[in-house]
Amino acid sequence: DSDESLLATVHRPGILAGQCAALRVVSNTDSGSYLDWNMSSDLFVPRSELAESAAVGQLVVALGLIDDSNQRMIASTRLYKHLPMLNEGVFEPDEAVELLISQQTELGFKAVINGSHLGVLYHSEVFQPLSIGQTVAGYISPRLREDGRIDLKLNQINQASRDDLEGRILQQLQSTGGVSTLTDKSPPDEIYIAFAVSKKAYKKALGGLYRKKLVTLDKQRITLNKQ
Repeated sequence: DSDESLLATVHRPGILAGQCAALRVVSNTDSGSYLDWNMSSDLFVPRSELAESAAVGQLVVALGLIDDSNQRMIASTRLYKHLPMLNEGVFEPDEAVELLISQQTELGFKAVINGSHLGVLYHSEVFQPLSIGQTVAGYISPRLREDGRIDLKLNQINQASRDDLEGRILQQLQSTGGVSTLTDKSPPDEIYIAFAVSKKAYKKALGGLYRKKLVTLDKQRITLNKQ
């Protein structure tokens, strides 16, 4: 029984037709590339379906396809060719989604949304290390683009999330004697390590605490006001 179980695991495909997955490049040829998909033979990506070259050992995000000529599985890394990039009423603003990071660009990162659509995470919305093939939780941006394309974000910035973050900032200040050097001028990665939010979200929360006269802000520190 254990041998049969192991055999089933070994031959379970790492991707199915119509599915996106992160697979590792095994080899490159003039006709295309081959990916490790946990089967006895490697998965072929024809040259016409390659978005860009990838080195052997590199992870790429591919879409499983059926080759019409022989009904065999192939793959494509040209996700924009096969996946919709327009919302067209599929997703609601601020909707929670699962993101598969598929490509890094000058603007930020492209990501597969819930396995079905493509969207963009701009650098201004990225506050943690991301890598190709990584799966992260995200949200549909509340801002609707005129061209219908889908913008994404890693944090949901609404009143409930702001209230929660403000409370956590106050707790942190109370635990450090009422003073913190983590200001709105601090690097984004330091803010993420402390609160797992973007710098933008942190600045909004600090602004809310300041308007409520709960804290005093300057360039070097945040001070909890005495109540």
